[in-house]
Amino acid sequence: MKTLHLAFLWHMHQPWYRDEHTGEFMMPWVFLHAIKDYAELPWIQSHYPTIHATYNLVPSMMTQLEIYIEEGYKNDRLLALIAKNAPDLTESEKEQLLDKCFFANPRTMIAPLWRFNELYRKRSMFHTAGDALRQFNEEEMTDLAVVFLLSWCGNLLRRENALVRSLITKGSGFSQLEKTELIDALIHFCGSILPLYKSMQDQGKIAVFTTPFYHPILPLLLDLNAAKQSDSNIATPNKWSDYSEDAVVHVEDSVEWYKKNFARDPVGFWPAEGSVSNKALALMAKNGVKYACTDEDVLFKSLPNPHYRIDLYKRYALATENGEIGVLFRDKALSDLIGFNYSNMDPIAAAEDFMAKLRGVYDAVDFDAIVPVFLDGENAWEFYENNAFDFFNALYQRLSNADWCRAVTIPEAYQLENTKKIELKSIEPGSWIYGTFGTWMGHSEKNRAWELLSQTREDFKARENDLVDSTIALIKKELMIAEGSDWFWWYGDDHYTPLAAEFDENFRSHLIKVYKLMGIKPHPSLSDPIKHVETAIDQIPQSAPISPKIEGEESSYFEWIGAGKIDLSRAFSAMDSSGALFKTLQFGTDGKHYYFALCGNIEPIKTGGYEIKIETNGTHKYERRVRLTDELSKIPYSADGIKIALGKNIEVAMDAPLSKPSDMLEVAFLLYKQETLIQRVPLHNTLTLKMPNFDALWYI
Repeated sequence: MKTLHLAFLWHMHQPWYRDEHTGEFMMPWVFLHAIKDYAELPWIQSHYPTIHATYNLVPSMMTQLEIYIEEGYKNDRLLALIAKNAPDLTESEKEQLLDKCFFANPRTMIAPLWRFNELYRKRSMFHTAGDALRQFNEEEMTDLAVVFLLSWCGNLLRRENALVRSLITKGSGFSQLEKTELIDALIHFCGSILPLYKSMQDQGKIAVFTTPFYHPILPLLLDLNAAKQSDSNIATPNKWSDYSEDAVVHVEDSVEWYKKNFARDPVGFWPAEGSVSNKALALMAKNGVKYACTDEDVLFKSLPNPHYRIDLYKRYALATENGEIGVLFRDKALSDLIGFNYSNMDPIAAAEDFMAKLRGVYDAVDFDAIVPVFLDGENAWEFYENNAFDFFNALYQRLSNADWCRAVTIPEAYQLENTKKIELKSIEPGSWIYGTFGTWMGHSEKNRAWELLSQTREDFKARENDLVDSTIALIKKELMIAEGSDWFWWYGDDHYTPLAAEFDENFRSHLIKVYKLMGIKPHPSLSDPIKHVETAIDQIPQSAPISPKIEGEESSYFEWIGAGKIDLSRAFSAMDSSGALFKTLQFGTDGKHYYFALCGNIEPIKTGGYEIKIETNGTHKYERRVRLTDELSKIPYSADGIKIALGKNIEVAMDAPLSKPSDMLEVAFLLYKQETLIQRVPLHNTLTLKMPNFDALWYI
């Protein structure tokens, strides 16, 4: 009987946040994801003996984790503030905590902790942390620090750490001693993460892959022409240094890090952002790497026509000048379902949907298929209830009981005799996003960052012979950190983070330090921010009261003037958006009702089989699922304070339950077709609304 072999790869990665001059961590994300995510997936998997999987650990991330284990929290800018006794906080420090300690998902991380939710609602009454400054007393500041850390604790800590369990049970009224003990316990926990991976790999339950050291886009470092080869229309930087020797060091340093920590050679790489080329794969093969992974878009660009989707489920090998290397290509749709869609579904329904889709692949092939599901192993889970614990248990139970399906590591997949092996003569350069490098190059901001990096590198090369070896080593480290992919990810208008300015400053600081180490004045342009473009994913707020007629059509040009707006297409920059029908969401209120317009490709919805689900939380909790039929263009649906019309757009009116400034309404719209979730608006979170100050709004 044929068998389907499911090859999970969970990629664990954070960029380099440490200032090499001061030793300070500028951002806490390595530590926070360590206590929530890095051990979570292998720990859950360990309870299912027949489930095998591959994990990818980036050396620069794990090296930072080692520093936390050795130094504790004192050199982390945020953790040092959190650890400080509340009475000793300056106003500036208190303001920073009120700004940073709410970086947690409101629905899945804040709301389950009643004290955190209480403090979140209080903080939400004020526009800025400065406005809220004098409204939080010392007891509240201590509680905020503790519940923030507890919200980031994963299920492993919550179930097996007695201190974490007791503090969650206590709920509030925490002491400085309890806060200190919690921080110490979490730092100690970080020391258990790498041994867990090593133990599970030694037992044959998992395979551990790695990535070039500082997570660079290796094909670009080896050859700028790879950008044009993947997309002939891409704009490349005006200045470009020769980074090829750096590419070699990124790979060699990664291999050495792996040998040191796992006492064996690495057999596999998830190259940063799944970015590959013939030269990049040849470099990996030269360093003993036997398997690499990328995206299906790269495969379909590399295969001759005609080709078919079932070609994705074969094992591939590329002959390079340095020997053969196996390459698997991720199933984009299945990977994105876990990364983006299932967080909004009931965990059992999500697990059953995934199994049904696997069964569809199984039924479609006449050979032993390998189904590669590769995705981020840390960032998706904060959008799931219970950090995805319920989803993974439901999924692994079903996989364990499926006699037609096995979950295997990638090396195990390549040892299977009955799978189809295909020899590739060449591979097109590309990444996991659209099979191109446009996420890291092409936009004027991204190219400007590359140009400044190239200028800095060339200035160093011109003076390298005059510098001592210790200084050269420090400079090369700063340059290689700056070559990491994450800096370029946040430039441009395709991704959004409220911390974009901080990323920009940190990137330029690495280049400025190169000049300081050389003892010369930094290039003047490094003082100027690169980041200027406002990203469209950030919503435009309501600017005037609106009272549109709910009929699915804009009967008047003025109906929606003053409404807030979200460009939904921006949220799909890192996933397959082919099923997304809604492109924009407009919203607003007149004080009596809230109004929404879902705009985009509405015509397919009118053919039938679609339903819209409205979910609200906050001050007013509501849930309603409505079948969308052509009749709604004639007679809008109306019940329980909700009105829905289908026309050129889908328009919704909802009784406004908000009466006080502290009231909040959290809204999400979910579009289904025959029980399959097609799109969620907003993609991950909810649209959080408060009663606006009408006196401050612009009136027509």
